[in-house]
Amino acid sequence: MISSMRFSAAFILVVSFLASVLNAQRPDPRQTQKRLQEQMKAAAENQPQLPSDPVLLNLHKEFIAKAEKLAVEYERKKDFDKAREVYESLVRLVPKYGAAEAGLNRILANQRAQDRKLTDVLATQGWQDSGVTLLEGMPVQIEVKGSWKVVFETGPAGLEIPNEFRPKDNRIKLGTLIGIVANTPTELAEGQPFVVTSGMSFNAKKTGRLYLRMFDVDPTDNEGKMYVLIQSTFAQ
Repeated sequence: MISSMRFSAAFILVVSFLASVLNAQRPDPRQTQKRLQEQMKAAAENQPQLPSDPVLLNLHKEFIAKAEKLAVEYERKKDFDKAREVYESLVRLVPKYGAAEAGLNRILANQRAQDRKLTDVLATQGWQDSGVTLLEGMPVQIEVKGSWKVVFETGPAGLEIPNEFRPKDNRIKLGTLIGIVANTPTELAEGQPFVVTSGMSFNAKKTGRLYLRMFDVDPTDNEGKMYVLIQSTFAQ
């Protein structure tokens, strides 16, 4: 009977500002609360109807209570992957269930802060190994500090970017810090890079090595570097 219920399609995106490279800071609680309220408002529009039948309603409540107990037990045993799966299921089923939201927030924060790696990205090189292997589905938090210069010499006609170097993402400009998750040289050469910004949070779409670089046709004459702090649960 539980399967006959209409599950909500609303997912909870939990965004947490964890630490900058030089000094860890907590996210602005007012901004966090505002985002949470917006998410809850959207979720409320897709709130599933509770069963009107008393017996079915009791089964519904019993299922929620048992699922929450299971999530807490997984969390107590530090089996955070399973705990997260249960909490996410509860949030989808009951978008306004505070205990599930709080549990999911704890798990995501724990998974973000589990491991951290500070790496330098030089302006003068192509793709550089961050030293980090991301795990599919794990939340990732990135902070960036530093500066660099894009240097190129040209005549009056300017510099034309060859077609093979033109990014598909129009947000990528000359000098943009970009990243890619790849497991083979082919993926590194042909994969779709993404823009890397300070404070960004995302869930890794696949397991793979994270590479970083400045976007430029010829980086060898550039100057400077970026310091990138990566926080997540890394693959061993």
